[in-house]
Amino acid sequence: MKIKHYQPLTYITYSIVGITVLAGMLLSCNIPIFPGISVNGSTSALTQTTTANAAIRVKSTCSMTANIQPGEEHTATMINGQYKEDIGLTTIQTFCNDPNGYAIYAIGYTGEDAGVAEGTNTVLHSNALGSTYDIITGTSTNGLDNDDTSNWAMKLTALGTTDTYRPNILSDDNGSFSDYHIVPSTYTKVASYPTATDLDNPASTRLGSNLTTTYAAYISNTQPAGTYEGQVKYVLVNPSTMETPYYMQNVDEWGDTIAIGQEVTVYDIRDEKSYTVRRMCMSGTGNSGCNINDSMLWMTQNLDLDLDKNTELTSEDTDLNVVDDKAYNTGYTKDALGVIHWAPATTTITSVNTSTGRFNGWASNYNVAYSADPDAGNPDNPWYATGEAYNSNLCYVSSNNQTCNYLNVNNTVAPTYFSHTVFTTNGNHGKIGNYYNWSAAIASNNSSGYSTSTYNNIANNPQNSICPKGWRLPTISSVAAKSEFAKLNNVYNGGSTSDGNKLVQSPLYLVRSGYVDDGALLNYAGYNGIYWSSTVSNAYGAYTLSFRSDNVNPAGSYSRLVGWSVRCVSDY
Repeated sequence: MKIKHYQPLTYITYSIVGITVLAGMLLSCNIPIFPGISVNGSTSALTQTTTANAAIRVKSTCSMTANIQPGEEHTATMINGQYKEDIGLTTIQTFCNDPNGYAIYAIGYTGEDAGVAEGTNTVLHSNALGSTYDIITGTSTNGLDNDDTSNWAMKLTALGTTDTYRPNILSDDNGSFSDYHIVPSTYTKVASYPTATDLDNPASTRLGSNLTTTYAAYISNTQPAGTYEGQVKYVLVNPSTMETPYYMQNVDEWGDTIAIGQEVTVYDIRDEKSYTVRRMCMSGTGNSGCNINDSMLWMTQNLDLDLDKNTELTSEDTDLNVVDDKAYNTGYTKDALGVIHWAPATTTITSVNTSTGRFNGWASNYNVAYSADPDAGNPDNPWYATGEAYNSNLCYVSSNNQTCNYLNVNNTVAPTYFSHTVFTTNGNHGKIGNYYNWSAAIASNNSSGYSTSTYNNIANNPQNSICPKGWRLPTISSVAAKSEFAKLNNVYNGGSTSDGNKLVQSPLYLVRSGYVDDGALLNYAGYNGIYWSSTVSNAYGAYTLSFRSDNVNPAGSYSRLVGWSVRCVSDY
């Protein structure tokens, strides 16, 4: 029998909660405001001192690596009626500077490549024999306990002492994971360290934790000969109180469990930011009149991924599917393992002239990726929520009034759903996210190959985007059944083209975030909401969903050089 241990390096090097620790530091500086004048060997009183305050942000850094010990591969050859334990040995090493500790979750993961039926992902499976002979998980410790049913189990062992942050191995209703235990079919917390930072001994915070994982199996007298494989996936999350992790990139694991109308918080492993997503009906009225097969997962917050020309995105974490000569050669590579790599040509712009609302460095370019972050590097105090932004050209100006709505905390007459206070206290649905031109949205440094409309054939749409792996940009099509923005508007806004107020409410929470125009100005905030699709309109334009309070256009064409918002969807 062969047990395939799932090598977790791809998944467990990420922590899913980006806790930002603000460390205040007072710097006392003797700064001569006026040069001192020496008189008879002394310095005159003109010399003055002052103090400067510096705030330093220390980001939580938590990681986990796993190494199968030489000669301890998770492989065993067994005969019928035999029990064998301690099959293979993997050492898992962790590091975490989160003062609130970390937790390790485990889940059976056979279904990734074995093609087993839904709900049986914890079995050992034989591709040759099929699911009829799957070996189930169990806790039998010898053949006498369960001689009719083959089974397998997992065990964790903590290494070291408390001085090396020895983790706690946890228990559940089926016993302790420090003994051979049923492999969990859902994410289950198996180990934790409640406090990863020794505040009295800062140097020791560099010490991590070690634990091992191993497996046991019993093979019944009736088990057919063959090779059976299974996987267990381990995930590190911080802090230790974090609940079961949902990664956007692992939507294939949890997506089918989300019911119609259910909203969950998920995490993007690329930058540790969290988002809310909801299963939306794509037919009927509201959440009635549709079934699970006619629904999709939609982000209910705007994408806020910062691009960096010095940091590659890959097909392991991003919606990168093809490399061809149409639009994606520039900046794209594929390694020997078939993983696609893309480095954007430009970095997300965070430099904002707060008096004019212009992004310094934004260029009018139809084909090269540009993106802008309105938080200006300070999401805790964004400049667009200040009076300074309100008095700039940021806000939409009509002949009657200036409309900044949700962007200004002092606009007491703003509609409820555009109140900055409401958005920050209501699940933060109203966060603006970043602005992306169309090339950035489709993850391209040279999108000039897309010059012909794909409206009548969305199969010709770009197949890549900056959405997380397992997610993509929505489509807009002349075929009603494939025009996803139109279907969403039909279900949750009654198909109206003259009233967009419902779109900003639950459950969609779309945001009238305005846009970055070709002059680098962020404007029409609180008035227009426009979201990119993957559908091409012509060499200079792409289709969008655009709306304001008195108008909705589920299939508008706009210039590709302008920065709009992005919401990603998943077919799971």
